[in-house]
Amino acid sequence: MELSEGTEIKLLNGKVCTIDKELGRGGQGIVYLVDYCGGDYALKWYTKDYSNDFYNNLKNNTNAGAPSKAFLWPLAVTEKQFGSFGYIMPLRPRGYKEFGEFMLAKTHFSSMAANINAAICICDAFQKLHIRGLSYQDMNDGNFFINPRNGDVLICDNDNVAPDRTNLGIIGKAGYLAPEIVDRKSMPNRYSDYFSMAVILFILFYYNRPFEGKKFASCTCMTEELEKKLFGHEAVFIMDPTDDSNRPVEGLHTNVLRRWGLFPKSIESLFVQAFSKQAILFPEKRIIDREWMTKMIQLRSMLCHCPHCNEETFLEPDVNSQKCIDCENTIQKPMVLKVDQYRIPLFEGQRIYNIQLPIDGSLNAVVGEVVKNSVTGKLGIKNYSSFTWQAIDPIGTAHNVSPESGMPIKNEMKIKFKMGINGLIVK
Repeated sequence: MELSEGTEIKLLNGKVCTIDKELGRGGQGIVYLVDYCGGDYALKWYTKDYSNDFYNNLKNNTNAGAPSKAFLWPLAVTEKQFGSFGYIMPLRPRGYKEFGEFMLAKTHFSSMAANINAAICICDAFQKLHIRGLSYQDMNDGNFFINPRNGDVLICDNDNVAPDRTNLGIIGKAGYLAPEIVDRKSMPNRYSDYFSMAVILFILFYYNRPFEGKKFASCTCMTEELEKKLFGHEAVFIMDPTDDSNRPVEGLHTNVLRRWGLFPKSIESLFVQAFSKQAILFPEKRIIDREWMTKMIQLRSMLCHCPHCNEETFLEPDVNSQKCIDCENTIQKPMVLKVDQYRIPLFEGQRIYNIQLPIDGSLNAVVGEVVKNSVTGKLGIKNYSSFTWQAIDPIGTAHNVSPESGMPIKNEMKIKFKMGINGLIVK
C-alpha cells in the first residue's frame, strides 16, 4: 500500500520515521522523504511482495554496514507493517547526476580527470563488495549517481546485493547482465558482476552500450528471443577486432565513434578483452575487479596537460613520442617512476597517490608531486606524505627526503618510500 504524509513507520532498531512526501517510484516500490532521528532521509517502501529470504538478507546487509562509502547503503530496516516493509537510506546529496544523463550528453564531466576518477570509485566499491563474498546482481545505469565536477560516485538500490550465487528475485536489465544470466544458465555471482562492471565502465568512457551496434539498431521490436541473441552467448562487441557484424552505425552511435581512439591503446585492448568471445562464453576468463582497479589507476597517471595547448591528453609510459589528442603536436616521453605494478610518467604536476605504493588511505590521497625548481627549472619530486623517504642516486649515495622537502629526478635513481615499498626512476 502507499503511505500518506505523517504516517509513522516502526523500524527494527526500535526507532520510528515519519513520512513527509513522495520522492519517486519504480518497479520495486516508492521512495519517500522521511524524518528520521531529526534529519532528512529516504525510505524505500516495497509495493511488490518479497520473500522472507529477501527481508532477512536486507537485515543482514544493514547489520554488516556498507562495504564502501560509495554505496547509499541501507541504514535501518522497517518492521513488517501496513502490508509491506522497507528500509531507510541516506539522501543523495546535491550535485550528483544520474548516469544516463552523461550518456545522453545532458551532463558532462568537468574534466577527463573527473571521468577517470568516477571509474576508479566504481572499481574500488565493487572490489570491496566482492571481498565480502557478495554480488550486486542488478548493475545498470539507473543505479549510479556521479558528481560531474570531481567524479565522485554514489551507488543506490543496494537491496539487490546478496551472497554469491544466491538470487532473491531480482534478475536485472538486459544490456548490462552477463550472457549466462540473460540465457538463464547461471545464478548471479562475482563473475557476472565483473561483466556488468565492464559494461558500466565502457559506457562511462564511450557513452554507448557495448553490444548495441547495427544488430540492435535493426530490431524494430525487442522480444525475449532477440534479447538472448543480442545480449546472451551470441553477443558481439561493437568494436570486436575480428567480427564487424555489430559495428556502431554512423549518425546513430556518434559518441563511441568519436571517442574510440581517444583513450590509450592499453584501455581499448582491455575492453576488447573484457567483451571477447572468450569472456562472453567463459566467466572465469573475465577481467576481475582488482585488475580493472589497477588499470584505472594507471590511466589516471597517464593523464596530463599538453605542453603545447594545455589541454588534457594521455602519455603512455612506454611510448617514446606521442601526439596530443587535442592539438596533435608531438610530446616527448618523460622519465618514468616504476613502483609496485605502476609506471608513472614524471611530467610537471604529476601526482603519486598512496594507492600506487600501495599504502592505506583515501583513493585521492597524494604522497608526492612532480614540481619544477624555480631556480634551476629542473623537475623534482616533492614529498607530501607524512613519512621520510630515502633517495639513492645512481652511484649509491643516499639522502633522506623528509615531508615537504624534495628530491631531483635522475635516471636510475631509487626511492625507498617505506619498508618494502621501493621505486625506480628510468628513462
